[in-house]
Amino acid sequence: MFQPNQLHFQSHNPTNPTTILLIHGAFCSGSYWDLVTPHLSKHYHILIPDLPSHGKSTHITPFSIDSSVEHIANLIRTHTITKSAHIIGHSLGAHAAIKLATTYPDLVKDIFVSGFAIFPPSVLAPYIPYIAWPVLRIENLLPRPLLNWLMDGADLPHLNMDICTMKLCREITLSLTGAEWPGPWKMRTLIVAAAKGGIIPSADSCEYAKRLAEIGREGNQDTIAVVHWGMRHPWNRQAPGLFAETAMAWFEGGKLDGGFVEIE
Repeated sequence: MFQPNQLHFQSHNPTNPTTILLIHGAFCSGSYWDLVTPHLSKHYHILIPDLPSHGKSTHITPFSIDSSVEHIANLIRTHTITKSAHIIGHSLGAHAAIKLATTYPDLVKDIFVSGFAIFPPSVLAPYIPYIAWPVLRIENLLPRPLLNWLMDGADLPHLNMDICTMKLCREITLSLTGAEWPGPWKMRTLIVAAAKGGIIPSADSCEYAKRLAEIGREGNQDTIAVVHWGMRHPWNRQAPGLFAETAMAWFEGGKLDGGFVEIE
């Protein structure tokens, strides 16, 4: 049922008492997790929101990290058995995941984030939306087999250009360029940098991952940052099985795949 003040969300295996909530990145939607979800929903309750102004949550505007966190917190309170969840955040969703942990620690168990990036304020910041808007459209015109090849097999679906407006570009730019490094949080957190680059520059920053982990360890010494040199930024679309296995290993206290190297 449509609820005007609630994010659109997917729920899988809702009778399982252990919930994993997945937060997508910019300009896509919860459907961006469709390759990962089947690997996780056998073992957990999976909750997948569309962020404000994204997917089927376009009725909630404007977009901001703070607004996203408030709506996600409400989903956890009302649609989980234990009123808490493990959190996975990718790219822009990584910001929301960490903000959720610092704002509502009682709702968050362990955390797994990938592709975190922060951009200091700059005189160029006002121009970023005018670059992002046409780049998104050009990328969307590329034949999917070519794009998948350029991205080492990442299965990247077409974006909904009706959602990728100049207004949303401005709001996301403001969220990322106006962001500050978070304060410490108490949850055990895995921070991943998928560092493979190429013709399309998609490598995550190891320095950002390292800095975020340093802050996280102030609240929990078990927080770590790792790098995988064979994975692209959207590795949930490149190796969804590995992505899910990494999440389960982290949440269950297991060993990570050998392809990951801890960032010292």
